[in-house]
Formats: sequence, structure tokens, C-alpha cells
Amino acid sequence: MGQRLVVIGAGGMGRCVLDVIDAINAAGQGGDAGIEVVGLLDDAVASSDLLEARGVRLLGGVDALDELPADVGYVIGVGDGVTRRRIDVTVGAGGRSSPVLVHPNVHLGRGVTLGDGTIVCSHVSIENNVTLGRHVHVNQNSTVGHDSVAADFVTVSPLVAVSGGVGLGEAAFLGTGSSLNQGLQVGEEAVVGAGAAVVKDVPAHTTVVGVPARPIGS
Repeated sequence: MGQRLVVIGAGGMGRCVLDVIDAINAAGQGGDAGIEVVGLLDDAVASSDLLEARGVRLLGGVDALDELPADVGYVIGVGDGVTRRRIDVTVGAGGRSSPVLVHPNVHLGRGVTLGDGTIVCSHVSIENNVTLGRHVHVNQNSTVGHDSVAADFVTVSPLVAVSGGVGLGEAAFLGTGSSLNQGLQVGEEAVVGAGAAVVKDVPAHTTVVGVPARPIGS
């Protein structure tokens, strides 16, 4: 029997997770029997033609996970890290496995460590000695430089460029097309706006935008 799991989140990110799983199975990297998606869970989405068209069932809300066999693992296909953390506090306590999903065309350098539930989408490059925590999302066409560390629930949006030696605090969010200079620190739950060029450390719970990036209102 192959690996069985549910995807929590039936929106756009959830469908991106399905694409990663499809690619893993097509490349024969999902084990002898591949990864079987039992279904999707979402508290806010009642039905989805996009899911049904690809033959994936929406099983109900997140609580429906309790009704599934213990061997069914989970990944969280929700773009916001704070929300992923809230979901994981609930479902992660049940002892279910949460596999790492890496698209087959991703480049991983030497010494890369990926935490449980982390998802790395297509055409990403992660260089050597990088550590990503639990349930981190690295989206399409992004780069993460050497010796960088991302804490749990960090979100790296598409086309982000993270230079070497960067530290990302828990549930930090990097918007599409943003860039971070070498050695910077981004605090817990900080938000980097789309297209921002970060040249200074970003304190926790702070939103920065622009080129160079500055806190909103400054």
C-alpha cells in the first residue's frame, strides 16, 4: 500500500499541492504504489468543480479528519502561515504523519533539511546548508540561498529571492517577487509585501513594502 493522505485546504494552494503530488507520482518518487490523495478538507468550501474535474473528493471540514483511518497523513495546503499553524495545533496533536512534498524538478543543495509537512513547488532552487522548519511553503520559481533558516509555517511566495544567510521567523510571509539581501533577519509573523526589496532586518509583526522596503506608514 502506498502513502495515503488528505490535503487540508481546497483553494488555490490546495490545488497546487495536488499538482506537486501528481508530479511526484508521475516521476515514480512516491514509493511503490505512489501517494494516494484520499480527499481534501476545508471548513469554508462546500464544493468545487475544479476538484471534481480532477477526480478528487471534498470530504468536508477539517474535523472530518478524525473519521479517517490512523494511517492517513495530512498536508496543509493553505497559503497563510498563521492559519497553517492554527490548523496544525488541532490536527497535529493526533499523531498523524505529515510528509514532505518536493516537486521533482526542484534543486536541493547539500545539507538541506526539510521539516514535516513542508511543501516545495516547481522550479525552486534551495542551496546548501538550508534548514526549513515544519509546514513551510516555498512556491514556484523561488530561490533560497545558502545557510538560510526558515522557522515553522513560513511562506515564500512565487518568484521570491532569498539571499544567503537569511533568517525567517515563525509564520513570516514573503510576498510575490520580493527579494532579501544576504544575512538579514525577518521576525515572527512579519510580512514582506509583493515586489519589496528588503535591505534591513524586519522586526516581528511588521509589514514592509516598497523599494527599499520600509514599514507601512513610515
